[in-house]
Amino acid sequence: MKGIAQMESFYHVTPMAIAGYFTKTIFPFNPTFIKAKKVKNITVKSRENGIFNCYTFNSNGLLMSISMTRYDQEKKDTVFYTTYSYQANGFIAKEARIDYHSGIVKIKVYGYDEKNRIDNIRIFSLNAQMPNQTQNNDRMGEPVAGIDQLILKGSWPDEKLLNNMIRENKFSSWQYRYYTENKFEVEERTEFFDFMKNGGSQDTCYQKITYYHLNNHPVAQFLHFGCAAKTIPSEQYEFKEGLLSEIHETDADVAPKSEKYSYDKNRNLLSMQNIRNGQKVSELIMTYNQKGFLTTIQRKSETAKMAQYFEDRILDLSYTFY
Repeated sequence: MKGIAQMESFYHVTPMAIAGYFTKTIFPFNPTFIKAKKVKNITVKSRENGIFNCYTFNSNGLLMSISMTRYDQEKKDTVFYTTYSYQANGFIAKEARIDYHSGIVKIKVYGYDEKNRIDNIRIFSLNAQMPNQTQNNDRMGEPVAGIDQLILKGSWPDEKLLNNMIRENKFSSWQYRYYTENKFEVEERTEFFDFMKNGGSQDTCYQKITYYHLNNHPVAQFLHFGCAAKTIPSEQYEFKEGLLSEIHETDADVAPKSEKYSYDKNRNLLSMQNIRNGQKVSELIMTYNQKGFLTTIQRKSETAKMAQYFEDRILDLSYTFY
């Protein structure tokens, strides 16, 4: 990538879906760019109000925390805050997502194999006991007072708590498996929960997601609902010169969806188009300055505005440095 680009790209564009994200694609910041430019914080703010995001990096360019706030008129509601704990080799050790709206803390503990591939992720749901919030959600696990403040100050709950939750099956997990099938490298993620519910063993597999990779690029995703056998890919990915160019949904019904991506000469993402049934319905447009910094993100829709989160808006980015 460095031999082709005139400068380090701001983003790595990766076709991996995460829950609650605007698109099926993740735009992680490029640690090489962040480290070289000595970026400490990136703030993303909507001109029309409604969004205020802050990303914090360490001196090695690794993302340390994300705080996101949503505004409703003059009323503020912090939706969630994410923080990370890293191993000495730079891999994620723990991740915590704190939901201030409903008082939920979800902790993910990462395990890696001998090749530094993710082997398992254990997910614990805790009741944060936050003031002025209802505490009756059955998805909340073990109540721990002040756990949100512990995590924000760089601490984590005692391992005894997590070990106890493991014994009592108060957690879920993703188990990973890697193998070669024909010419493809395959990554299989299987979700489990309630391993020994009611004291007995049972089929606890909830869902599988399988990615097929070729030449270090994902080419297809299979969804196995209820861990059923895979039939056809749920998504297929196209790359040009090593950059993601298009995502196709292959199991859609009457309105198939796809996303198209375009880049500038420095391999920075310029636009991402959402397409339904062959028609463009919305677009994200990125603007960069001469030093390669992303300065604005504009969302433009072709149809009437939907929920507040999907309304047309312009996001401005500002930076602080080490």
